[in-house]
Amino acid sequence: MKNLLGKTGIWISKHAKLVIAVVLIVVGISIAAGMHVGSDFKSGGMSIKGSQSEKANRLMKKEFPAANQKGGQVTVVLHSKNGAKLTTPENMQTIHKMLAKVKEDKKVKSVVPPEMLRNYSKDGKTAYGLVIYKQKGEKVSQKTVKKLMKSIKTTREKQIQTELTSTDVTISEIDNGERAEFVGIIVAFAVLAITFASLLIAGLPILSALLGLIVGVMLVFIASHFLPVASFALSLVGMMGLAVGIDYALFIVSRYRQELEEEPDRSKALAKTMSTAGTAVLFAGVTVIIALLGMSVLGIAMLSAMGITAAIAVATAIITSLTLVPALLSLLGDRVSSNKGNRIIKLTHKLRIEGGWGKLITKYKILFTVVIIGGLGVLTVPFTHINLGLPNDAVKSTHLTERRAHDLMTKAYGKGSQSTLAVLAKTSDQQDTQKVVQKISKLKNVKSATPMMSSKDNKYQMITVMPKTDSNSVKTKNLVHKIRSYSHKDKLPKLLVTGSTAINIDMSDALMKALPKFAILIVGFAFILLMMIFRSLLIPLVAVLGFVLSLGATLGTVVYIVQDGNFINLLNIPAKSSVLNFLPVLVIGIMFGLAMDYEVFLVSRMREEYVKSKNTKKAVISGMKKSGTAIVAAALIMMAVFSGFIFASDAIVKSMGLALTLGILFDAVFIRLILVPSTIALFGKASWYLPKWLDKILPNISID
Repeated sequence: MKNLLGKTGIWISKHAKLVIAVVLIVVGISIAAGMHVGSDFKSGGMSIKGSQSEKANRLMKKEFPAANQKGGQVTVVLHSKNGAKLTTPENMQTIHKMLAKVKEDKKVKSVVPPEMLRNYSKDGKTAYGLVIYKQKGEKVSQKTVKKLMKSIKTTREKQIQTELTSTDVTISEIDNGERAEFVGIIVAFAVLAITFASLLIAGLPILSALLGLIVGVMLVFIASHFLPVASFALSLVGMMGLAVGIDYALFIVSRYRQELEEEPDRSKALAKTMSTAGTAVLFAGVTVIIALLGMSVLGIAMLSAMGITAAIAVATAIITSLTLVPALLSLLGDRVSSNKGNRIIKLTHKLRIEGGWGKLITKYKILFTVVIIGGLGVLTVPFTHINLGLPNDAVKSTHLTERRAHDLMTKAYGKGSQSTLAVLAKTSDQQDTQKVVQKISKLKNVKSATPMMSSKDNKYQMITVMPKTDSNSVKTKNLVHKIRSYSHKDKLPKLLVTGSTAINIDMSDALMKALPKFAILIVGFAFILLMMIFRSLLIPLVAVLGFVLSLGATLGTVVYIVQDGNFINLLNIPAKSSVLNFLPVLVIGIMFGLAMDYEVFLVSRMREEYVKSKNTKKAVISGMKKSGTAIVAAALIMMAVFSGFIFASDAIVKSMGLALTLGILFDAVFIRLILVPSTIALFGKASWYLPKWLDKILPNISID
């Protein structure tokens, strides 16, 4: 692979204009194809195949067709602020007038007023109705929603607060972090300008990343027609495509500038760059892709789709970094070389203190090792009480109607009003049904248990259960498990629990159980891979243990902030909540790939020096001097891109942005730039030891 990429570098240097033209044509074709096909993102939730809730949900659709609305459904929450109950003639007239306007929309299938649902609150001032559309939830357009928003002005003008919420229709066009990408680009440009002391060269990695991201996004648009891609997955694609795109281009440019200092022939310098940094980029990128695709083993379709779409963005970033970047470097000629007389160069040189960080690491290696392990270990502690769930309207901004609807419902009907469970009892006997209702009603966390309807053949009875706690509460999860435990006990019929709350609980439980297996799979893969690359036992061991440590610290800190509610005001998080249930898996997949990126770029340079000098201390200092600056710049860019998403209004995007920012801080900075070099210096020659018998068995992957 090294030789092939080296030859590719020589070919690109001779045909740079052709390569650039081909890249631009591909970008143009992808834009045309993506815009023509459009996107088909899904807004629905997720489920685990084979779980009881998923089986019960399929059974309910079959046995209770009357209870299943195929169209999108919006709940219209009403609250009187004019001092009178909603049931007064004047308020009733206003409400019916509003609902009549809603019904005028041809896309509305039916409207169900509060009196039909009999859901007036105890004080008579709060109630809710339903708007059911002819289309499925994800197909209901924002234009249709705006018509609904316009219709509810009728009640709002009469001092009847009217808010909307839905589980399948997108009500508010929330900020998924698109602005954050622009902020990230600005910060990246500033970091690159300081790193390379050149505005021209600083723009090169950004241009490459943007073009790669455009192609990636267009491919994701097309893929959304074949995969269950959630709308928030596009934010992950943006994060990954932009961050790794800039990083990979940064490593290519950085190595090329170093090679030019030793090799004046630009063609040969580019060939050497492609055979070393290019190989490392390809290897690191493929590792990230494998980690992302590894999410598919969990059996959750939407999570698999997220991994696939993020992998597409990484793939396009690799391709542009290995084609467009070397072509542009060839055309720029001497302008790529660092200018020793440049004042900015001299300033950044003094700020970096050539080799200074490596010398400091090797001098205080024991202190650094102890402090990093102890510090990250303490940050891991909150992870022990992690509670997984899916963000609900409670964690949305109060500026959104869904949050206001949630608050009204909670105040009027209790915290469990929006976490209702559907219990299916396999019986045709009404006395058995009453026994089930009585048994469930006696549970501490149950506010109400009500028989609803019989199945079409009377084999099953549906019972709705309203908990006292919200959908993400541990008590609600325990209630679901408790009801299931009653099945076939005390002469009770078989009981199945479903509904969106139960589905999310089952998914969270399954993901928590799968987490250790997924982590072990990833860590084992990394250990074997790094042994093949570095021909060592200790270096891969430190690398994977460091990854586990940074992972624990990342998730522990997320629990401390998101779940425990610390610093949430500072980070513009509306309220504390459970941790996004698929976040740990997502963080493992992405962090693993990025951790291996930095490990490979840093330690491969150390190994190059060690092979020449056989001096570990010199190898550590040389590796930190030659690759450390680029890794610091890459980590800062990653953090800048990811951190901007913390301030997006979507709770899922917020969680991803926070976790990935912390992950880069802990792994890239504390593990790769401090713990790894300090332990290599601490172990000395033993760091590079590999038993001869193992050396013969393992394939040799050279990326030096």
